[in-house]
Amino acid sequence: MNRTKKTVASVFAVSLVAATALAGCGGKEDKSAANGGGQAAPKNLSILLSHSNAKYAMQAKDDDRYVKELSKQSGYNAKYEFLGHGDDFTQQMTVRFASGELPDMIRTDSIDSTMHPGAVDKGVFEDLTPLIDKYGPNLKKKIPAEAWSSPKVSKNGKIYAIPALAALPATRVVYIRQDWLDKLGMQQPKTPDDYLKFFEAVKKQDMNGNGDLNDEYGLYVRENLIYSNLFFSNFGYDPNMWYLKNGQLQPGMIQPEMKDAIKFWKTLYDNNYINQNLFTNKGADWVAGIKQGKGGAWIHDVTNYNSDWNTANFVEKNVKLSMLEAPETAKGKGIAAQGDQIYFVWVVPTKNKKAEDVIKFLNWAWSDEADDFFAMGIKDYNYKVEGGKPVWDANEPANKDNDANIFYQLSLNPRGDGRMLDKVLDVSPNAQAIKGGVQIAKKNLIKNDALHMPSLASLKTHPELAIGTGAGTLFLDMFAKVVTGKEDVDSSFDKFVAEWKRRGGDEAIKEATDWYNKFNKK
Repeated sequence: MNRTKKTVASVFAVSLVAATALAGCGGKEDKSAANGGGQAAPKNLSILLSHSNAKYAMQAKDDDRYVKELSKQSGYNAKYEFLGHGDDFTQQMTVRFASGELPDMIRTDSIDSTMHPGAVDKGVFEDLTPLIDKYGPNLKKKIPAEAWSSPKVSKNGKIYAIPALAALPATRVVYIRQDWLDKLGMQQPKTPDDYLKFFEAVKKQDMNGNGDLNDEYGLYVRENLIYSNLFFSNFGYDPNMWYLKNGQLQPGMIQPEMKDAIKFWKTLYDNNYINQNLFTNKGADWVAGIKQGKGGAWIHDVTNYNSDWNTANFVEKNVKLSMLEAPETAKGKGIAAQGDQIYFVWVVPTKNKKAEDVIKFLNWAWSDEADDFFAMGIKDYNYKVEGGKPVWDANEPANKDNDANIFYQLSLNPRGDGRMLDKVLDVSPNAQAIKGGVQIAKKNLIKNDALHMPSLASLKTHPELAIGTGAGTLFLDMFAKVVTGKEDVDSSFDKFVAEWKRRGGDEAIKEATDWYNKFNKK
């Protein structure tokens, strides 16, 4: 194991499932891969991915019990190697692809990723189309058809990757302190004006009870407006999205209606309805601040209801949370773009000659028989069966310590994110709240005219032109100056739009429109 690259690997030898047990497998699903496709001895399978900042994955040791169990059930000796997260992962993967030292299965964001430019055309990745047809019936049955259509997965009618899915088609909800609403005697807000009334009430009272009237904010905002885009779509456009307008695919961030959204945000800032450090409030501090009682509302994923937003971890006692739909006006609503539900994709290097084994392994991972492991972990360790029904508790040490449940539900899970499997929800003490949040998240989706659009070549060398509120973008720079009162909204916005177009934005619009017309056969 190469410690210098901060990787962890686990290799395990396991015995095969007895042939008599395999003979009894039936039904519509193909379970032949559960013993590696019937080989005389279990085969090694090396898997490279990101630890995604998951505690257990970052500290996993050799001879890990969960990898051993996965190997036993799948019939393959699984060797997991976890690299970093975010930019670290990108840099490490770029080095790995340049070296040519590649494992059998690799996590990447797309077959056309900047981590391995031109890989498909150079023959680096295996064409998996015939193997999926032959060995992957579960993949074809359970992965949505729209995911296979994605350019992250397919090119020129051939499949070069297997999608790993996000937990749900939609996850974003508005979290709000229901106990604060109750204390204030207010109804759940539905419109921007409703939110303003709530924010004003929060400002005037010591909601967290610590004696400081100035450390609570109606909306708690994170740097780069991550999980914070609450008041944009209700003005017509989200700055992170593309929209078909007048026959062109155009960014929402350059539309004139964005001025009204920015003016609203300036109102929030001027009235101290949002935290004044919104442009520097990093993720960990943002989460900590919410748990300390600094925020009345924020945006996050319903999938994190039992983890990040476990009310037992808040400083205050008797905290109650609700999940809401985004504020709505006649101009629009929503906080998340309709997506393809692809979390990442698995690619298979051609030179390793392991494509058949990878498809068989993934076919097992997508089988019903793998559900229990990816939902509840190891029987009689993470969960028990009593009266014919599984009993699983997220707060049990085996599941809670070091976020172990995230390791088997997410980190090791070749399907993607398993935290919202029906089997997980069925045994969750918060099942009803989460299931309700799932339905709310669907209502927070925004129709995405640019669904499946690949990265635009015209923007790859111009990060400052990137769509949305990312660090270093022209939009965020303008937004920050206007909101903090350093520049006037009208002149600053008009200058931003002109500069964005001049530097390459017009080319991006043309490229995006050409893609749209071709993809939709117009």
